[in-house]
Amino acid sequence: EPINSVSDSNLLEQIVKDGKESDVALHQAEQKSDSILLTNKKSIFDEIDRQQKEVVAEASNKKWSAGPSIAPVYFNAIGEGSSVHSIFVPNAKSGNINMSYGVSVGYELNSKLSVRTGVHRVDFGYDTNDIAFSSSPIATTNGQIDNINYRTTARNLVVSSKPGGSALEQAPTNSIDFSQSQNIEREGIMTQQMGYLEIPLELNYALIDNKFGLNVIGGVSSLFLVDNSVALTSSNLTTEMGEANNVNGLNFSANFGLGVNYKFSSNLLLNIEPVFKYQLNTFSETDGTFNPYTVGVYSGLSFRF
Repeated sequence: EPINSVSDSNLLEQIVKDGKESDVALHQAEQKSDSILLTNKKSIFDEIDRQQKEVVAEASNKKWSAGPSIAPVYFNAIGEGSSVHSIFVPNAKSGNINMSYGVSVGYELNSKLSVRTGVHRVDFGYDTNDIAFSSSPIATTNGQIDNINYRTTARNLVVSSKPGGSALEQAPTNSIDFSQSQNIEREGIMTQQMGYLEIPLELNYALIDNKFGLNVIGGVSSLFLVDNSVALTSSNLTTEMGEANNVNGLNFSANFGLGVNYKFSSNLLLNIEPVFKYQLNTFSETDGTFNPYTVGVYSGLSFRF
């Protein structure tokens, strides 16, 4: 029906006007709601960022670290030679696994680079295989090894690089060997054991520094001799010969390795570090090519403060 009155026209205009105002109000409400949500989101992200910055600042203020370290260490040598005597150059050799233990102390120079030192007790063991030995009354004046200072109880020992060698030739049928049996010659191994106090000086460069970290390690170690012995072993019988006199009281090593660490917190880290150490001057003289080295897998906890 056509609109034919002023009141009807005004009513229609009012309805349209109210509808537009409602749309505007709804749009404004939506914008306000979006603004509130955006503000809240920014507040959450800002809080997370603030907490992360606090953690980083707390960690950066802790420059020092210290903790215990332990490692199985394998000692061996590159080349065909002997640290004991030239007659043993052809003999097969084998390195032994011993333990290293001590404490490490580090200082962070910057976010990537740190320096560390410490004190470790480490033992090295090395076997010369397939030797023979016996007792002889003439051994005190003939056939002794120059690089060994014999114990008083071992002065009658004669050692050969193979069974049937000088050990048998110098042992008369009426000699009495150290087992008090009638076996003139025994076959076995000669073990050289050395113990050191090690003081490393190493740099750690961080390739990755997250929850899991990866470091490159390089440096040197000073090693002070505290234990030195040479022994002969046949089956279950072990006889101390004495000590090597060609082992330097102080020697050095060049150290190279990798370090993997896991951060339990900003204060506590777990470290696992395989390290190769090339011994520079372990012996004052050797026969043939004899270049010692060690490989160790060092693990321990590090406390930052």
